[in-house]
Amino acid sequence: MSQADDIGNLFHRFGASADSYQEINTEFEFLEPLPANAEPAPLAPAAVKPAPVTLVEVKRPALVTAAPAPSAPVVVQSPVPAVPAPAFLPSSAEAPAGSLRDRLQGIARQRRLAAEESNRRALDKAMRVQPASRPQARIVAVVSAKGGVGKTTLAMSLAKLLKRPVGRTLVLDLDPQNALLSHFNLPRTTPGLNQARLDALDWSEICAPTDAGIECLPFGPSNAADLRAFETLLAGNPEWLVQELSTLDLGKDDLLLIDTSTGASPWLHQVLAIADQVIAVTLADAASYLVLDKLQSWLSPLRPEHCAYLVNLVDARSALSLDMSEVLRQQLGNQWLAAVPFDPQVGEALAFEYDLFQQPADSPACQALRNVAGQLTHRLEQLREEHSAS
Repeated sequence: MSQADDIGNLFHRFGASADSYQEINTEFEFLEPLPANAEPAPLAPAAVKPAPVTLVEVKRPALVTAAPAPSAPVVVQSPVPAVPAPAFLPSSAEAPAGSLRDRLQGIARQRRLAAEESNRRALDKAMRVQPASRPQARIVAVVSAKGGVGKTTLAMSLAKLLKRPVGRTLVLDLDPQNALLSHFNLPRTTPGLNQARLDALDWSEICAPTDAGIECLPFGPSNAADLRAFETLLAGNPEWLVQELSTLDLGKDDLLLIDTSTGASPWLHQVLAIADQVIAVTLADAASYLVLDKLQSWLSPLRPEHCAYLVNLVDARSALSLDMSEVLRQQLGNQWLAAVPFDPQVGEALAFEYDLFQQPADSPACQALRNVAGQLTHRLEQLREEHSAS
């Protein structure tokens, strides 16, 4: 049986016909002869899975144009890390003048110029320092052994009542609480002594004028580090206060009131050394009486005629307050200056920002403070005559 019969039987078994069957010859017939020395074609390389390619579109600024580059074959390489371009580049009309580098260099240049100016001021100030001499102005200092006695309110009140018809009247705040500004309706952020120290400024540059015609030298905003720096400065320079006051050019017709901080502050010694009159403020209560000996010991180097004690906030409704005021008067003797009664209108004037001494009628505290100002004026005139005679 031939191969064709076998195939026919096989198709017949499946119910098909072998008429459409065609046998394929496995031999190849080449129309053109192969070269005699033809080498076999190289094997095709194994299929390599292409690595992912990240295409980054870089947008050029609209104003930058360039000539078209000649066409060149594109070579696809393995991806390398690339920094994505910013999503939006502002046009030259929207961008600020100068690049970021120029702006940073400008800020650095301004900072350098400011530092050079500060150094120049400090150098000029150091070269101008002369042997310390006491200012010619009359100086009144207000001190206390404890807080809450109304010291700053008294300093402000005396500045208004002692204001001279000729010359300048100034108030110097040496209390880090920086509260004197509020009594003159000035912002608490007003630069003061602390900023003058940091920026090497003269005190004449930080005098703040007030509506009352009084110049205020505030302490200025400060922190704990600033206070430590002040303590170091004062310890190393006993003439610091006199040197700073010399920049104000105070004359004999001028008046300076100094509001000191509570207790034995670092600058208390320097204040007492130049003050014509020292007003020690205390209260008519047991707590103030218990620290009175400390206050007296601090002021003991002063001549009695240069120091006076004022008892503040005496409550006429309290028998104890009246009795304590009498005890203090007997103990202080000739250094007793006055007793100022408690007056709610004083606190109201600060709260509602009005001048206590510009009202139609004086309150009890106003009357007492006017009497105190009269006594101080008499004392200052006596000192002026003594200095003129000498």
